[in-house]
Amino acid sequence: MGLDSIELVMSIEDKFGVTIPDAEYANIGTIQQMADAIFQRLKLEPNKKCLSQIVFYRLRRAFEEFGNEKQSISPNTKMINLLNKTDLKSDWTKLENRIGLKVPDLVDLDFNSTLNKEVRFLGFKIFDRTEPVAENTLRKLTDWIISMNSDELIPIERISSKYEIERIICGITEDKTGVPISEIELHHSFANDLGID
Repeated sequence: MGLDSIELVMSIEDKFGVTIPDAEYANIGTIQQMADAIFQRLKLEPNKKCLSQIVFYRLRRAFEEFGNEKQSISPNTKMINLLNKTDLKSDWTKLENRIGLKVPDLVDLDFNSTLNKEVRFLGFKIFDRTEPVAENTLRKLTDWIISMNSDELIPIERISSKYEIERIICGITEDKTGVPISEIELHHSFANDLGID
């Protein structure tokens, strides 16, 4: 386990106020496995309100203000179908302002879908471009927003579900590694997928 991994794990432990024994770290390779390890150590405070539903309704109201019909806005709707493609950047800023929460940054492929996914120099692949953010669903956007705003949305002393633990860990991972939230999935390996040593 490298220094980056140790720093990330310590940040996660500090956030939740738990300690994971060193011997157990050998079995934690993915974000989901980390969430499972934290989940086993916490006492949950069940809540009748569903956080993802609350954030989705906030998003739906904002997208209605863009002139979209309520019935056309579901968790499986792609964001790009609800935004003005010719003024995407402006709409994205308006969306963030209307919901009052941070949203993921748009990427080059959101503005120019003709770009190659791979960036090459002298014929050698340098890196892959980040997938377009706006091509994803409102369900994904809801998850990303909750992760990015977990300090504001999830009282750490009253965590009510494993979903909330997963969202907090994704948010910490983005913050500590610089990997965009739109590129972090629960099944991702810290080392292989996210490049954390």
